[in-house]
Amino acid sequence: MNKEKTATAATEPAAKKKGGRKPMTAEEKASAAKARAESKAKADHLKPTVIVQFQGSEVELDTLVEAAKADFRQAKRRTPVTDLKLYVKPEERMAYYVVNEKFSGSVSY
Repeated sequence: MNKEKTATAATEPAAKKKGGRKPMTAEEKASAAKARAESKAKADHLKPTVIVQFQGSEVELDTLVEAAKADFRQAKRRTPVTDLKLYVKPEERMAYYVVNEKFSGSVSY
């Protein structure tokens, strides 16, 4: 009986390999790591584009921010803008701003 078990074991095919990804070479690993790092850096510095739409008109938020900064700089030329709060009222087509928690104003769009 022992001889039969050994003979059948020798004739059986080897165990199947598990499927999955192929092993990566060192160059492929370095390239993949670089791509992941670039993607992560891009995601960390994501700045979304915000557009306000109201009754068929639209305005981009970045445009309003730049208009508010420009309006503020006309009045206070040397004061740096360290904090800006922007309140958009689309029904009035106005954006009200507060700079550095002290100065306020408005811009129309």
